[in-house]
Amino acid sequence: MEMLPAIAVSLLVGIGALVMGWLTPAAAFAVAVMGIVVIWRLGWFWAIPPVLFLGVGSLLSGGRKGKRNLFQILANGGVATLFALLGDYGAYLVALTVGFSDTVATEIGTRLSPEAYLITGFKRVPRGTSGAVSVPGTVAGLITILAMSLFLLMENAGNLSLFIASSAVGLFADSLLGATVESRGIFNNDATNFAATLVGAVLYAICTHV
Repeated sequence: MEMLPAIAVSLLVGIGALVMGWLTPAAAFAVAVMGIVVIWRLGWFWAIPPVLFLGVGSLLSGGRKGKRNLFQILANGGVATLFALLGDYGAYLVALTVGFSDTVATEIGTRLSPEAYLITGFKRVPRGTSGAVSVPGTVAGLITILAMSLFLLMENAGNLSLFIASSAVGLFADSLLGATVESRGIFNNDATNFAATLVGAVLYAICTHV
């Protein structure tokens, strides 16, 4: 594969996100590098999911959380990039999907749900609390997982049922980590997101290679 087109397109995506006000300069550079890695190792088709994540996630947040910084990009895309380097299509997509579904669940739940509950014990808490879940947010997150599974289905590049299960485990692991280690100050939100994507991707990788 010619690398020049991959580099050019990845840089354009990063610059576009920077111009839109979605990313800091360092984050935009990281997005470009990730795009190059994905296209180089997996092919052009597999660059669509992270672009979708970036666009939809940024539009849903509406800029209210400010520009995404380098650490936020690495937290949501670092594990996916690692598995892209390893050539594992399924684990790569699981890692992206966990981050994407959590973002959608948080944004939709915050907007539509009048109440939220901690995943540990289901105590009612204010919306936006670390580890809190809601019906609208959870449904939106699961729908996101199903939508992302279409990429795997179109390319017949992995185990579909295992992909859905691993992504769901990662999504709920994010809430569980938020309610435990993040709420105690052991993790920040970036560490929680990174760990959740790692849980989902590693689960998928282990189950498909055992």
